[in-house]
Amino acid sequence: MISLVHHNDLAISQPYEGLSIIDAIYKCALKNPDEYLIIHKQDVDVKAFKEMLPELSHKAYFFSNYNHTNEDLGYVEDSPFINVNKKVKYPTWMKGTSIVCIHSKLVNSTVNSHSSFKNYLYWLNSIGKMSQTLGVLNYQIPTVLQNQHLNTAQLYKFVKQHYKTRWVFILLFCHLWYEKRFPFLAFIKSFYHSANYLKLDVDSLQKPNTKKVNGSLSYDVVIPTMGRTNYLKDVLLDLNNQNILPESVIIIEQNAGIEATSDLYFIREKHWDFKIIHEFTLITGACRARNRALALSTAEWVLLFDDDVRVEKKFSSQVSDFLNKRHVESVSFSCLQEGETEKSHNFLQWPAFGSGCSIVHQNVIKKCQFDMALEHGYGEDVDYGMQIRNAGYDVIYAPQIQLLHLKAPVGGFRKPHIFPWQDDDIQPKPSPQIMYHRRKNYTQKQFRGYKLTLFIKFYKDYSIKNPISYYNYFKKAWSNSLYWSQKFEEDAKV
Repeated sequence: MISLVHHNDLAISQPYEGLSIIDAIYKCALKNPDEYLIIHKQDVDVKAFKEMLPELSHKAYFFSNYNHTNEDLGYVEDSPFINVNKKVKYPTWMKGTSIVCIHSKLVNSTVNSHSSFKNYLYWLNSIGKMSQTLGVLNYQIPTVLQNQHLNTAQLYKFVKQHYKTRWVFILLFCHLWYEKRFPFLAFIKSFYHSANYLKLDVDSLQKPNTKKVNGSLSYDVVIPTMGRTNYLKDVLLDLNNQNILPESVIIIEQNAGIEATSDLYFIREKHWDFKIIHEFTLITGACRARNRALALSTAEWVLLFDDDVRVEKKFSSQVSDFLNKRHVESVSFSCLQEGETEKSHNFLQWPAFGSGCSIVHQNVIKKCQFDMALEHGYGEDVDYGMQIRNAGYDVIYAPQIQLLHLKAPVGGFRKPHIFPWQDDDIQPKPSPQIMYHRRKNYTQKQFRGYKLTLFIKFYKDYSIKNPISYYNYFKKAWSNSLYWSQKFEEDAKV
């Protein structure tokens, strides 16, 4: 690991003293192509930063200290990477300039696209933003808390170069509507800049540095189910045929019928090569069922499954191999329907989470649970992913490990549920569950940006075409959603 020190964005380390820090990084990376670089200011505690780094098992990592870059990015980016928890190592592309860790191979890959940049903060955030979507794992480490922002002109330029052009207009509308300011010059100047692109040899960056001896995979499987006996049987048969068998399969069977009894007769009629823990309940709900099943799990890893997925025999071996090569605590897999094709080929940081196609470590389970405020609604899986990140872990998407999702037409958790707002004259918009999720997990500016884009998006779908009438209607629908999201949030705490 090579150390490169800078002050006022000028290198002070030999033999690069006096060069701009960006030029010094490129020269150092070219001279040391197989090394990680630590680039830092003079007075930074490098030791504390290094102690929070994971084992650098591949070259596709990019770390920096905590820095929010610019809160107004929340107006245009609807992702979990903006609302950063500064108390933990957090997955985000945003970067600070106090201390950075990046591999020379990644630096050298940006020569054509980024070597002409002059602003160090802009350079770091541009590489972070573009590399994350390609498969570089980006994190902030909160040993140094920084508050260095892109100014307004740089912000508009950044949005123009890294997002679709329409988001420059959304940013301007947000500044006009919410902040009563009109950065016209920054808006106009942004159109002098074209979109920036980054090409990476991601396969080479993600290749493990060393061959690790495979450890044995110890895992339980959690499956909530309702009314899908035959589908569930096929899932269990697939699990029974795995190269690496689960220790336990935990099934929470639900049926709301007053005199209902279990339909899973086949569990006792066949010998299984793993332990089955089966509980029957008259209380329905995916969140409650998964939380109960996770509480019963004891293995090091827990595989979260739906009751209508199918996997091949090699599935568990693929999972074991991936976990042995990557230092991760949560992985979601490619869950495809019949006829669908996976477009991604490399693992990457995922903004979502799959509650029926993921494996999580017990460390995660001890700190996270499915939010009962989202019971019978939608968004509990995305919320669980946010809990994982706020606990100091990450959600990795592994497209090379695949499941078949049958989307069974019967049964399942999504039994029609009557919500208390169903007969309201003005239906809430968005759904109160989505409103709750946004309020809980997003910044105020992300919340405001979402409100504006929703207002624009649904104008064409409403029968009300008079702009003033539509605006008044939307305000009432939004307020109704806000009311109900607060109501069932309070009820969930009881």
